[in-house]
Amino acid sequence: MATFLFEDMEMYYEDHGSGEPLLVLNGIFMSCASWEKFVPSFSKKCRLLLLDFVDQGRSAKSASEYTQELQVRVVDAFLDHMGLTQCSIVGISYGGEVALAYASAHPERVKKLILSNTGPNTSDWLRDIGHSWEYACQSRDGRQFFKTCIPIVYSPQFYVKNYAWASAREALFQKIFTPEIYDAFGRLIRSAEQYDVRERLGNITAHTLVISAEHDYVTPLYQQKELVSGIPNAAHAMIMDAGHAVMYEKPAEFISLVLGFATLDTDVKIV
Repeated sequence: MATFLFEDMEMYYEDHGSGEPLLVLNGIFMSCASWEKFVPSFSKKCRLLLLDFVDQGRSAKSASEYTQELQVRVVDAFLDHMGLTQCSIVGISYGGEVALAYASAHPERVKKLILSNTGPNTSDWLRDIGHSWEYACQSRDGRQFFKTCIPIVYSPQFYVKNYAWASAREALFQKIFTPEIYDAFGRLIRSAEQYDVRERLGNITAHTLVISAEHDYVTPLYQQKELVSGIPNAAHAMIMDAGHAVMYEKPAEFISLVLGFATLDTDVKIV
């Protein structure tokens, strides 16, 4: 177990493999543990760094409310802790928002930026989805939390095909989720309410790949196209027949895109 101290809070991280560093930033309901099955593939090609944000996984829980700017400072402190002046970053949904904010504030520290199912701001659509998730957290009911928060992150066909697996996850949520976990989820949700980097996209200098999914109902395609048009050196990839949690629905395609782009010669022009 590896940790570092950030503003009197103990932060959990994992360090796998060797080579060029690739930092993965989690989606809102994820943690380092969410990447267990991906570690062998990623760590063969790069030094894979996993990090739990404040209120995620095995990192410290906050004693007060905050904005995503706190998580941006976590990333900066983590790179300092690891002795890295520059690093490629993969951001998933919430983690992609933090990655965008970080890359626009500290462009010199981001070598390559890979954004999966991420938008440039919290739209009214996403804010209301967040409110529904927050109400589910307040219920302290694992079944209500699952039914409210989870189906929308998958494509309908994947969810139906894997319904037995989904039902088992629902039962697990009811068993292991505690009031502390629900409170942490609530703070994470609220921290993203005012997120908006639309005016700062031009500050990003890193070669960027935006990964979209055909059936993403959380961060719709039009928002991801805003990233492609707003970031100076951005490419776009679409994974078909998948939803917001594209890394789980189409892991082979996701891994190929991330590793292919992360190891791409930066002298190659992206069109």
